[in-house]
Amino acid sequence: MNLPPPLPTHPRGWWARHWRWALPLALLLTITALAGVAWWLLVQWSHWSRGSEPYQEAMRRARCSVDLVAHLGEPIQDGFLPMGELETSSTGVGSSQFVVHLSGPRGKGRLFLQAEREQGRWDYPMLYVLVKDAEPIDLTALDDVEAATECALEACRAQGECPALAPPLEV
Repeated sequence: MNLPPPLPTHPRGWWARHWRWALPLALLLTITALAGVAWWLLVQWSHWSRGSEPYQEAMRRARCSVDLVAHLGEPIQDGFLPMGELETSSTGVGSSQFVVHLSGPRGKGRLFLQAEREQGRWDYPMLYVLVKDAEPIDLTALDDVEAATECALEACRAQGECPALAPPLEV
């Protein structure tokens, strides 16, 4: 008795032959792409928020504060990712709230900012820095119009009336 001829077989496809390494690689590439998109969004948020007018003014006031420079030293650097929000509208109304990590040669602190915008002009009802083992340092001491044109640190250095700023701590 003769056996019937074998049935023709279809060759297995690429996926059927390589799924054991292709599936983990596809998952890894997908996760890497999602992480890259998340990182890109964080970098864009950091760049956008750092360029905002309230953030720039808060950092200018922080760097011009005699008390803050005495606690943190110079230069005062801001952290990579400010936390908070910024809302503005075309009608000139807006609000901003940020928490920014600050650091200097002598220590670290956190800057708290709340700003309100009306008729195209920003007002800073809350702007202070918390540093370790010290009272909060208020950066709203001056009127907003006056504060925008004045730097207390430069003024006291020009007049020679700055309190003695301690040299950076030796590590």
